[in-house]
Amino acid sequence: MPSVQNLPFFSILLPILGGIFSLSMGSKASRRLTLAVFAIECIFSLALLVHVTGTGESFTYMMGRFPAPFGNEIRAGALEALMALAFSVIMLLSVLGGLEDIQYDITEKKHNFFFLMMSFLLTAMLAIIYTNDLFTAYVFIEIITVAACSIIAAKEGGKPLIATMSYLIMSLIGSALLLLSIALLYSITGHLLMPNLRLSIQALAQSGQYDIPLFVLTGLMTTGIGIKSALFPFHAWLPNAHANATTAASSMLSGLIIKCYLLLLAKIFFRVFGLETISQLRPGVVLLTFGALGLVAGSVMAMRQKDIKQMLSYSTVAQIGYICIAIGLGSYAGIAAACFHILAHAAAKSMLFTAAGGLIRVSDNKKDYQSLRGAAWRDPASGAAFVCGALSMIGIPLFSGFISKMIVSTASAGTPFEAVTIVSVVVASTILNAMYYFPMIICLLTRRPETAEPAPENEPSAYNAALAVFLIINLGLGIFSGPVFRIIDHGLSVFG
Repeated sequence: MPSVQNLPFFSILLPILGGIFSLSMGSKASRRLTLAVFAIECIFSLALLVHVTGTGESFTYMMGRFPAPFGNEIRAGALEALMALAFSVIMLLSVLGGLEDIQYDITEKKHNFFFLMMSFLLTAMLAIIYTNDLFTAYVFIEIITVAACSIIAAKEGGKPLIATMSYLIMSLIGSALLLLSIALLYSITGHLLMPNLRLSIQALAQSGQYDIPLFVLTGLMTTGIGIKSALFPFHAWLPNAHANATTAASSMLSGLIIKCYLLLLAKIFFRVFGLETISQLRPGVVLLTFGALGLVAGSVMAMRQKDIKQMLSYSTVAQIGYICIAIGLGSYAGIAAACFHILAHAAAKSMLFTAAGGLIRVSDNKKDYQSLRGAAWRDPASGAAFVCGALSMIGIPLFSGFISKMIVSTASAGTPFEAVTIVSVVVASTILNAMYYFPMIICLLTRRPETAEPAPENEPSAYNAALAVFLIINLGLGIFSGPVFRIIDHGLSVFG
């Protein structure tokens, strides 16, 4: 076995070890170790991506060399490697960009614990990306729940604690439904490995046996993941949780964790059930309906906000709708479009939350629109990053958001769901996006007439470097979307 095939295992193990070691270190040493581990993760994922795209194959890796059910399996191909690279890079940039606010929002005695939880989050997300076992995915989902609640509650104040409780309650409801569906699936098939599940489910679907149990457990699974990913109307917990966390946590929660759940849902539809079986069970109708409603409702609620982080949080609710619509199409093109939108939105929304943190810092740590007026002149780097991220969310050409919306619209062609309906929803959402992002851009660029603007403040070099890389990624996904989409397409071709 080539040594590069060990990289997924070490990618999962390394953040755990780094997080544990960081507990015994001082605040600065813990921060440096965490950043070093995240950087190594990026290198591992890049090396794996180069290998699998070069060979054109995927592979499985047995943990401990024990076959299932005693052991566990990791599976890696072009799609997994690409997602692992994207998640690792965005995690690193989110922490780099949020270091200043971590010092301000979280007491020093909690820093080690905060970095431990961030390390566990990266481990859990990578495990979900790579795992070939459905129950293992559930276990790491619960690790995400605990770690995510911890990093929200780490920020000082009562609002983060209230937000944490809402997050925890709704997340546990989703977990219960997901666990029940996995238990039902295991009782019917006797398998937890995804390839074995696929064969058993296809045989059951062809024989007509267990149609009702399969229909029920598919609905439970979709609903459970929908709750955890804040699909409308299960979104009420998200705005406060994402808006009241520190900048690094907000960036990562909105940019990565929700996308990890939706990536798992796409993985389940594509690899566990198969698209033909999914079309028979029709959970896609639910995703399409609530995804379309979420596009509109999330945008309308974002328009009513006067807090920049609340606005970005409700915008996330709307963007989740795009991904759910793409998955709900139940087609190969839909799954590919969902994967690209996951990448595009993860990069843009993480950059927006990171930039918002800088804009808030130069506005006396206030988040309301009036206080933020002219903030782009006080912090040009944050202002430029926020404007570019907002243009991507609206869907302006050359930005990744435009390509993503176009791909989702194109994927609807030839499906039972008329393309004109999906395109109409996408166009309506784009108009609504513009109605709350453009006023925010104008607010940031409008100088306050009553007083002279203070000289721009110098941001830490790590923060500016993170924003610069975020900008490159967002523009790169928009201008060079072709190679990225070809990797996704190749990954899906060996994904089943």
